[in-house]
Amino acid sequence: MSADTPASQPELLTCSMCGYRFDPDENEACESCPMHRGCALVCCPACGYSEVDPRRSRLVSLVSRLAVRLRLFRRPVRPSAPGLTLADIPPGRRACIEALDELSAGRCHQLQAYGVAPGRYVEIVQQTPVTVIRVEHIDLAFESAIARGIRVASGRQSVSAAQQ
Repeated sequence: MSADTPASQPELLTCSMCGYRFDPDENEACESCPMHRGCALVCCPACGYSEVDPRRSRLVSLVSRLAVRLRLFRRPVRPSAPGLTLADIPPGRRACIEALDELSAGRCHQLQAYGVAPGRYVEIVQQTPVTVIRVEHIDLAFESAIARGIRVASGRQSVSAAQQ
């Protein structure tokens, strides 16, 4: 290997629970486990959450190959639709969610679990420093990138007028 070639970087995993990025090959907890050999699980060193290491799992490898072959996990590419997003609606207004088309499939599923789904009305509580919305009795805070990925219908109706 020449001096110009950078050393290969280890492939880091991101914990699904806490978001911590780590190298699963340097996980000391797995080394002490008697089931370590042939195991596809890896534990997050930050929170201890166990999940499947996709590099070691034969099942994940098989499903990935099938998905590529069948093109299951490819989202259709849509042109950006002009319109309002959650980031455009001022605080104190209500808006109807139209689409979550600028977000990943995983993020869409998370938002729908909290009630942020097409056809639902949300109240915009604040816009700075983050966008905060109220869905029924739950307040959710979004980074600006996520708020810009949620398309809404015109939010001309104020909350006080909507409650009457």
